[in-house]
Amino acid sequence: MDWGERFLDEHVKYLQSQDIDGLMKNHYHDDAELVTFEFVLKGKEAIRQYLAVDQPRQSGKILGMKMDAYFESNDVIMFTSSVNSENLGVFIARDAFYVKDGKVLRHIALTLPPKIDKEIYAGMAGG
Repeated sequence: MDWGERFLDEHVKYLQSQDIDGLMKNHYHDDAELVTFEFVLKGKEAIRQYLAVDQPRQSGKILGMKMDAYFESNDVIMFTSSVNSENLGVFIARDAFYVKDGKVLRHIALTLPPKIDKEIYAGMAGG
């Protein structure tokens, strides 16, 4: 298993066990940023609030997850995974981590809200 796979496996375990404090302490720089299509969060505390409260409130319990695509370089991890969640159903998580000194400095979340994702793909199939 390469460094990125180990890092991502540990990252997912923190999330599954809801150990957001451990995740933030061990996986994120103090000045990390989470960049999405909807918002940008700056700093560990803002990211911690999102991962501990806001995101679980939106998605509900994660019922299952399957890795669809994965790539790493010496400082970047990129992946897509199919996620089945209690409130949102199945959606595709698309993320990239820029890792510096063993911790995430930039977390780019390219996941679209499931409704928009479904509309895009429905439009592609019909047109």
